[in-house]
Parts: sequence; structure tokens; C-alpha cells
Amino acid sequence: MFHLKGVHHIALNCQDVVKVARFFKDILEVPIPEEDIEEGAPIYFQIGTYTRIGLHAYEGEEGKNGVGQVDHIAFFLTSRAELDYLVDKLEAENICYRGPITRPTSFNLYFETPDGHHLEVRLDKDELDE
Repeated sequence: MFHLKGVHHIALNCQDVVKVARFFKDILEVPIPEEDIEEGAPIYFQIGTYTRIGLHAYEGEEGKNGVGQVDHIAFFLTSRAELDYLVDKLEAENICYRGPITRPTSFNLYFETPDGHHLEVRLDKDELDE
């Protein structure tokens, strides 16, 4: 018997690793040191305490979502101000997005990286939210 401790990392195939890394750094404000952004090398970074993402160069054909593929990665925020700040940032950078969509238990915002990875940012509602 064994027990998984968690997810070590999520690997994303990228046509342009540097462009996707800069998206995470500039748009989502992930602290990726400049010296870690190197052309031709995989780039790994940490989001929060436990989530690690790796960007890998991929020169094969572009994929389509379907069985056996990851649909999206969802991150969470802790305040409506953070969600509104991200919406403003996406608009300022002319990045297409959908939402925030009001759901029974959350507000959800959807957008993509420059290479088309589907991302979601979610804010869970509390009992004071309408």
C-alpha cells in the first residue's frame, strides 16, 4: 500500500516556453526569476505552497482537448478585489477572457496562455455574497 502526497508538478507543452513563462510572470504575477527564463530549457515555477508547474518545449502538432487530455488548470483567489484586478489586467493587455461568471458557490474567470492552455481563476463565495 502507498499514499500519494500530492502533485509534484503539472507539465505544459509549449511552442514558446519563454512567451508562456512571461505570461505567468507578467499577467498572473508568478514570481519567476529572470535567470530561470532561458530559451530552450524547461522552466519550472511554484504557485502557492504546493503547486509546481513546468513549461516544456514541444515541437509536435498542436493538440485538441479530448479524452486523455487536460481540459484546464484552475487557480483560486481569496478576494473579489483580486479577481477584479485580474480582469482589469487582462483588459489592459487585450487578452480575451470569459467571466467572471457567477455560479452558485463561486465566481469563475476563464482565459488562455499565449500557447492556448486553458486557465481558470476561481473565487469561492462566502455566506455574504449574493
